Amino acid sequence: MNTSTLWTTVKDELRERREARAAEAALRADLASYRTPSDIEDLLASVDSHDTPEAEMIRDVLMDNLRTYHQRRTFTA
Repeated sequence: MNTSTLWTTVKDELRERREARAAEAALRADLASYRTPSDIEDLLASVDSHDTPEAEMIRDVLMDNLRTYHQRRTFTA
C-alpha cells in the first residue's frame, strides 16, 4: 500500500467515524424527549421486535435515558 492509498483510507475511516458520531448525536437529541419510564417503555416495546443495528442503538439510547431518569430521581429525592 503506497502513502497516497494509506492517506485516503485513513481519511475515509475518519470521515465514517465522524458521520457515525453525528448520527448518534442526532438520535440522542431526537430521543431526549423520552424521559419518563412510561414514555421510554412504550418506545422500547415498539422496537423490541426489531433486530437491527439501528434498533439496538435506539434501545441503548433509551436505556441511557432511563438510567438518567432514575439517577436524577434518586439524587433529588
